[in-house]
Amino acid sequence: MSDKEPEAEEPEQDHGDPEAAAAAEESPKALGDSIYGETSTFYTAPKLNQGVPPDPRFIKVLSAIEILIGVVLFALIIFGVMYQVLGRYFPSVSWVGAGELALMSMVAMTFITTGYLVGRNGHIVLEIFDGLLAGTRLFVALRVVSAVIMAATSLVLVYEAFVKLETEWGRLSAAMHLPLGVLYIFALIGFLSAAIHSVFKIPYANRPEHKLDIGEMEG
Repeated sequence: MSDKEPEAEEPEQDHGDPEAAAAAEESPKALGDSIYGETSTFYTAPKLNQGVPPDPRFIKVLSAIEILIGVVLFALIIFGVMYQVLGRYFPSVSWVGAGELALMSMVAMTFITTGYLVGRNGHIVLEIFDGLLAGTRLFVALRVVSAVIMAATSLVLVYEAFVKLETEWGRLSAAMHLPLGVLYIFALIGFLSAAIHSVFKIPYANRPEHKLDIGEMEG
């Protein structure tokens, strides 16, 4: 007997299926020794907002302004919180208004980004009938009705923000002595923007909608 073990025989490849052979030849080299072919589905390589028509120029400009103001307010939140931390270690530079600045900036940012979130479906919604009516005319009607309700609700909130703006302007904050009515300016602008975004959705109810993309906010 020979001490050498018999070499393992290579499995025979079935070349009977020409489509399988062609797919094996066209598979990218990046797959290496993977036994699976290339997959490009929604779950493996999602492409957000693919095929969605571009927004009108007015909506693009409005969204850009909202994001710019939101970024500034977010920077003020970070500054206020970090200054509070700094004041704990160095009491001589502490400022009592740092916490109030961060708090008011957070409230203002919540209001000012309302329109952008509504336009990108980033607000909280209950999609009860969306899956049932998808692909039908009733789904388009559902989107129109939803946009109308959202626009009407936003206009009511605009009026309420205007009323509070007048009544709260005389009240001052404890630390920075800023009129509390300033916050309702952001609320008025934010809800008015939400109404505008909702109205602009109505003519495009039969087209794919934009979804919230964090990458847009970063850029």
